[in-house]
Amino acid sequence: MSLVRVPQLQVHYIAVGQGDCILLKQGETFVLIDGGNRSSRIIQYLQTRIDYNLEAMIATHTHNDHVGGLIAMLDLFKVKRIYINGDTSSIRTYSDFMQKANTEGANVEVARRGDHIVVGNLTFDVLNPVEPLTQDTNNNSIVLTLSYGKVDFLFTGDAGREAETSMISAGVLQHSDILKVAHHGSQTASSQTFLDIVRPEVAIYMADGNNQYGHPHPQTMSALQTIGAKVYGTDACGTITVTTDGEGYTINQTGTGTQSL
Repeated sequence: MSLVRVPQLQVHYIAVGQGDCILLKQGETFVLIDGGNRSSRIIQYLQTRIDYNLEAMIATHTHNDHVGGLIAMLDLFKVKRIYINGDTSSIRTYSDFMQKANTEGANVEVARRGDHIVVGNLTFDVLNPVEPLTQDTNNNSIVLTLSYGKVDFLFTGDAGREAETSMISAGVLQHSDILKVAHHGSQTASSQTFLDIVRPEVAIYMADGNNQYGHPHPQTMSALQTIGAKVYGTDACGTITVTTDGEGYTINQTGTGTQSL
């Protein structure tokens, strides 16, 4: 009897400068979480890795450095499903994104805690946000966990300490092997209580080496190192790719960070 091989999962934390853009590829299934800002030059990178269809697009929240690049993605790829957090914004970039999303022909769905996003063989559990939404855009970020065999991922958008407290109180957090550090490594996220629960082996932050916000914050980096996480950042490492067969994982980096692709 032959064993059925499960396709490897690749998670690309793409160096788009000061912003988030994460591509998940498993077999012929493609999921994009955020897209960097509008000036992010990621088309070439994605064209060489995605076929005509993008099974799911997830916009974690309304800020330009997360949804701006998704507008070009909607022009380039046929997107089947788009997930948003249901927040409102008067920012022109987000208005343009929503207009494009609504004319794409994709199913546009609002994600809430307790939902499950099933894409091919991948099942994402939604940990945040909840109703009613907060007054803080970052804390309304969609937070997702993904278990692939024995390897667990946590994708946090820009969720801050208020969202972390909510997730901790609800008991929905657990250990994750690979953490996408929230809000580009800002000190407004990654509380000690949160890190004590998640206790990642690997922590990946996404920031530009010349950003004006002081990301990543030294306090956050120190806290991650103290709990034993190996820290990678797109500012220094370029695009970071985690490849897993569900048993273990490997990490590769382009080594050309600091600036956008």
